[in-house]
Amino acid sequence: MASINKRNGKWSARVSFYDQFGKRHFKNKEGFTRKKEAEAWANEIEQGKFDESIGKTESHAAFSDYFLNWYQTFKAPVLSEATKRRYLITHKEVKRYFGDLKITRISRLQYQEFLNKYGKTHSIASSKKVNTQVKACVHDAVDDGAIQFDFTKKSKVTGHAGKDSSMKFLDASDMTNLIKYLKLDINARHATKMMGIVALYTGARFAEIAGLTWKDISPDFGTISINKAWNTLDNSGFKETKNEQSKRIIRVNPELFALLDQYHESQGFLHVNNPLDLIFMGPNGKVPSSNAANNMLHTALKNINASKDITFHGLRHTHASYLIYKGVSIYYISQRLGHANYTITMNIYSHMLHEMEAAENSKLIAALDELNGALSRIVKSPSRKRL
Repeated sequence: MASINKRNGKWSARVSFYDQFGKRHFKNKEGFTRKKEAEAWANEIEQGKFDESIGKTESHAAFSDYFLNWYQTFKAPVLSEATKRRYLITHKEVKRYFGDLKITRISRLQYQEFLNKYGKTHSIASSKKVNTQVKACVHDAVDDGAIQFDFTKKSKVTGHAGKDSSMKFLDASDMTNLIKYLKLDINARHATKMMGIVALYTGARFAEIAGLTWKDISPDFGTISINKAWNTLDNSGFKETKNEQSKRIIRVNPELFALLDQYHESQGFLHVNNPLDLIFMGPNGKVPSSNAANNMLHTALKNINASKDITFHGLRHTHASYLIYKGVSIYYISQRLGHANYTITMNIYSHMLHEMEAAENSKLIAALDELNGALSRIVKSPSRKRL
């Protein structure tokens, strides 16, 4: 909408518009000698609202504020709670380093210095996540005209190597010992121990295990249905799985059903209100937290003198690693874990696949050697004489 005014013998025009965040902005111009000139300028600006350039005005917001507004508008509505936390961590780091510095005042040098400082105290993987999220925000800011150039262009992430991949899962011996230890206490009063057994036998995520109900268990078919997850952040109820592929039905061994049956029987003695028929409802009437599960696991690993200490999520990696070593198809494992696509599984377990490749190469050479030996025997065998 435009307004035309005359002041001190000169005409001025003012046009208002809304940007991509729904915020109102104004464009002004003064000094027109005739009203028609002011109207013509205003009409041109008004028509520009329908061009692809609409809303392309440099932002006066602080970088941290712009990032938060961008995240809340475009990302938060579609992200999982865990990913939301990751974005909010990035915002916190941006706010800590850049303060109230406007997004239009940040240079490539300043941004690289930010990455360098962050990398001194964080892993390369963490640095890459921060850089990826900031890049996405800045690219949109350029497209929307909030800034004139991409200050993240050609940036380099730094950081330490992080935890070695082999330290994120248990070897077969420790896995076996852990299962034996956890089976000593199948009791609904200690729900996290049974949750650990389920994780080792299924490879399911903690939130998926926490969201299991008794109707998801099918001993007759030998399967467990994973079709939802539990909101472990505030214990508020069910939520969607991480992705559509995470909704799956997986086959498990009879022993797990026997243990669950034993656990179910003990649950009846708790006398707690469980209207959702959750499997893992603690004596306090709540689903155990991930912190409680991790604390249980750290104690258990210490008691069995495990060679390494892992997180509860590491039980998922342990399950997958065990299947890989047993020669189970990586494609089948990917479906079992509920990964969004096959590539994710390949990337996560690439270190193990390389080790398996070395073993397969040895088998290949041995097979070719056997073939060569067979051919040699054929060549050396005496030819039959003609009659």
